[in-house]
Amino acid sequence: MAGAAVQAQQTDFCDAVNTIVNDAPAKFRNLRGKVVDARPGAGMWESSIKVPGVISARFVVSMGVFYEGALHDARTKDGLDAAYEKWKAALSACLEPQGYKLWKQDNFYPGLGHLKKLAFMKEIPEKTAFGNTPAHVTLEAQYSKQTGKYTIVMYIYEH
Repeated sequence: MAGAAVQAQQTDFCDAVNTIVNDAPAKFRNLRGKVVDARPGAGMWESSIKVPGVISARFVVSMGVFYEGALHDARTKDGLDAAYEKWKAALSACLEPQGYKLWKQDNFYPGLGHLKKLAFMKEIPEKTAFGNTPAHVTLEAQYSKQTGKYTIVMYIYEH
């Protein structure tokens, strides 16, 4: 029975991630909730979609629109590596069968260099116009001096 619950949770996570990815061409308009910050040139909305495992989420405008969802949040590094691997596996299982490739980039947060920034991207056909590029997803391990917390964050960018 436990296997069925894990499978259902993975399917629900994948369905939610795909719903966000599929709304990227609309700049996530169908998934944005209440406006949180409406300053000109910026913007922030609550998320109207619940992604299983996400602690907090929002949509943000900053050089494009993106979804930001925290998947792990702690005051110490305890459990950080395990959470990173868990969410890396979940995103890989969800996105790679759809043609997304995994790219790794250096993480410059002190003490977190071994947790690479992961980018899941589809190959872009040569003659694709900029606005028609597919959404991409990243997973990042971060530390905030301001809050004193380590966080695993999933970002879904409109292109």
